[in-house]
Amino acid sequence: MTLEDVIANFGPPARTIITNITASLSKELQTRAVSDYYECYSKVAPSTVLVFPGVIPLLKTIRSSGRHLALVTGVEKIMMQYTLDPFDLSRFFEARVTADDVRSGKPDPEGIILALKQVKVEAKESMYIGDSPVDILAGKRAGVWTGAALWSPENRGNPTTENPDCEFRSVQQLSDFLFPKSRRDQEPYFGSDLPPTRDPQSKNPRVKVHTEKSNDGR
Repeated sequence: MTLEDVIANFGPPARTIITNITASLSKELQTRAVSDYYECYSKVAPSTVLVFPGVIPLLKTIRSSGRHLALVTGVEKIMMQYTLDPFDLSRFFEARVTADDVRSGKPDPEGIILALKQVKVEAKESMYIGDSPVDILAGKRAGVWTGAALWSPENRGNPTTENPDCEFRSVQQLSDFLFPKSRRDQEPYFGSDLPPTRDPQSKNPRVKVHTEKSNDGR
C-alpha cells in the first residue's frame, strides 16, 4: 500500500481497517494480522510518535487551572494506551473515551457526550479540539464549542471545511486562547470578522467569543 492509501483509510479503529484490508483472508489470518499490528505498533510507537512541542506544558497548565480535560479518540483502548503510555500522558485526562466505549464513531457525537457526562460538565461550557472534519462535526452535534488544530502535517482532511468556532495554527495559539494575556491575543485565531459575541443557538458558529467564556480543553 502507498502512503496515500494508508492515509485514506484513517478514521475507523485499527482493527476495523485491518479487517477490511484483509477481507479476502480467513478469520484466523485476519485475527493474526490485527494482533501483529498491535505488537508492531507497541514496539515502534515510543520512538516514532511525536508529541508536539508545548503540548505537555499546556496539559499541565489546564489541569493545574482546575479545568476539566477529557480525551475522545476513534482508536481502540489498546492503541490509545500504546500511544499515551510511553509519554505518561494518560494522567492528564479525567476521562478517556475510545472506540471500545461507543457504538458509533465520529462524526457521531456519542463519544463526546459520554466524556461530558464522565467529567460532569455542560456542553455549552466545553470545547472539543480536533484535526479532522469529523472531529468538528462531532463537536457541533454534541453542542460544544469546536476548535480546529491546524499544526499537524498529518493529512486527515481539512477541519476548517466544517466551519469550526476557532482555528489554531499552533499549540501556542491554543494556549493563548485558553489563558489569554489580553483580548488582542485571541483575534488572529478566528474564522470571521463578525462581532465578538455568539448566541449559543446561532446557526453561524464561525464567530468570535468573549474571553470570559469558560473553555474546558478537550
